[in-house]
Amino acid sequence: MTSAQLSYGGLGLAVAVLVLTTVRWWRRGHQTPGAAALSGGLLIGLLSALCSGGLLGFAARYLTIEATNPLGNKLTGTGDLFAPAAPAEMTAGGGVATTLLLVVTVLAWRCCDNQLRRQITAGAVSGSAFGLAGGISGLAAVVLMPPVNAFGDQILSQVAAAYQ
Repeated sequence: MTSAQLSYGGLGLAVAVLVLTTVRWWRRGHQTPGAAALSGGLLIGLLSALCSGGLLGFAARYLTIEATNPLGNKLTGTGDLFAPAAPAEMTAGGGVATTLLLVVTVLAWRCCDNQLRRQITAGAVSGSAFGLAGGISGLAAVVLMPPVNAFGDQILSQVAAAYQ
């Protein structure tokens, strides 16, 4: 997989989407479902960007390269790129856990109203862009990857034990 890079304009757009969504959530009474929707979207977007390959990694990179960067570059007038993010060392189990989180997020998206859908989408767009910024992806790799990998590895070991 070729590495994708986030531009300064793309980061500006991702931050703007996140801030506007957060302000809108706060003005509407900062209810828990809205916070969960935004956080879940951010988490799945960030983990998707940390996938070194596969469909989730491709989707996060494609979204950033084809939508977030060009639109952000037009809005800010700059096309300078951040340094590419280092691989996050996601194991096969981490990929399984991320895929399960994606399924839960899609089910939540299908079951909620339009306002919560927008919050999930805004979080996913922002998270996928943040995951391609070197510092943010490095922090996420240190904080998120160990528990995600451990959870996924535990699922794989339980499945393997059930079929032996």
